[in-house]
This record gives sequence, structure tokens and C-alpha cells, in this order.
Amino acid sequence: MVNWASAQIRTARYRTITALRLGFFAVAGVTALAFIGLAMTGGLGPAGDGMRAAFADHLTRSGYVVRAVDVVGARDVSAAEIAQVIGARPGRGLIEIDPEQARAAIEAMSRVESAQVIRLWPDRVSVIITERAPYALWQNEGVHYVIDRRGIVLAGENPSDHAALPRLVGAGANEAAEEIITVLARQPELAALVTHAVRVGERRWNLRLQSGSDILLPETGVASAVALIAALHADQRVLELDAQAFDLRGDGEMAIRAWPERAGGASARERGA
Repeated sequence: MVNWASAQIRTARYRTITALRLGFFAVAGVTALAFIGLAMTGGLGPAGDGMRAAFADHLTRSGYVVRAVDVVGARDVSAAEIAQVIGARPGRGLIEIDPEQARAAIEAMSRVESAQVIRLWPDRVSVIITERAPYALWQNEGVHYVIDRRGIVLAGENPSDHAALPRLVGAGANEAAEEIITVLARQPELAALVTHAVRVGERRWNLRLQSGSDILLPETGVASAVALIAALHADQRVLELDAQAFDLRGDGEMAIRAWPERAGGASARERGA
């Protein structure tokens, strides 16, 4: 019985010592990780610069380096371009690739709308991008551009390759493109008669028809005005009239302006005024 009791006591002491050791190492490990985390995020200020540099150097020498850049969502932007922009050259320390800085650099590219960057340890960088898509053709001061939904010019795109896109003309037309294109998309019969939309004074739109006539839209309530003339045309074919302009700038009303030379020589008014 004495030997058995002594054995139990020794076992208990061993377990206690082992538990204390494990607890000590666990606390030490968590503390070390906390210090490293603070150092890597700048939480220790200048005092952590040396620790951060040493830890980064240790990871790099241990083989945690960039070996591949995976890009998802790219069509016109290559993985090589992405890697160059974020500085992910083969052999560079993976810890040196800051995801937020890399994301900002990628989104600064003209063809990229948004990006996500993730470090995949031990040796890969994963990039998910959404590219800007051709949305409309914009003509300003005689020059044609391809723009995306937000009106940003897509560098490298040839306008002649996108002849089927909606056409917009005038200063500021690119920035307001989504409004008029969305409104016209709801009225396909009317949209089929429109050759292009002209931005007037960077505040409102005129719609040029295939007949050469203009639809003068108000500054506000554009959707309602377009719906009104679309309904009138569907019911009475008003857009088949030989008119210079269909003026919808009045509140819920439409005025039809005849061509001056066909209305007894009335004085001409500036089209698009």
C-alpha cells in the first residue's frame, strides 16, 4: 500500500509539473505572438521596427517567399501585369506584400474596378478582380472614347470595336451616362429611334432621333418625361411627325416645335438650347 501511495504521489507531482510547463509555454507562446502581432502592425511604434524587420527576414529565409500569383476575374489584365504592379516578383518575401497596399495599386489600374488581395501562406498571392466593362461610347470635342458604367475612360479600347454601344455626346455626358442609358433601356421602342444622347450644359439631355428631330428632356424627372413621350408615341405615333423638336421641359407637358423653314420662315432657335 505504501509503494502504491508513493507511486500515486509521484504521478501527481509529474502531472502537475508537466501542466505547469505546458501552461508556461502556452502563455509564453501567446505573449510572443501578441508582441509579434503588435510589431508587424506598428503597434509598438519605433521600438517594434527592429522586431518587425527581424521577423520578416526570418520568414523570408525560411522559404516563405512569393512563388506564384493567382488572378481570378481577369480578361484584359494579365497576371504578369498584376504581379508587376504589386511588386510580387518571384523570391520576394510573402510578408512584404501588404494586401491593402496591393489592392490600392491594382484598383489604380484603368481597367480594374475593384480588387481583393489575399496572402496564401506559404508562397502564393491570390488576387480577385472585377474589370471595368465597356458601357458606352462618349464623344467630346470631336474625340471618341469607350467608357465604363461610371464614365471612366477605358484606356486602350478602340471605339470602332464597340459601335453597337449607346452613344453620348458632350462635356459631362460620361459622368451622367448610367442615368440616361438606364432610362432608355426601360423604353426599348423609343430607344430604337435614338441615335445618340447629347448632354446640354452638363445639366440635362437631348435625344437625337434617326429622323433628325430632338427630344428635349428636363433637368429633373427624366424617367417620367421619357415614359410620357414613349407612351404618346406608342398610342399616337407622335415621333413620326415632321418636327424639329419635342420639348418636354414643361411640367408634365409636351410642346412640338416645327422646322422653321417649314413653318412660314419663323426664326430659328438654337437646337439643343
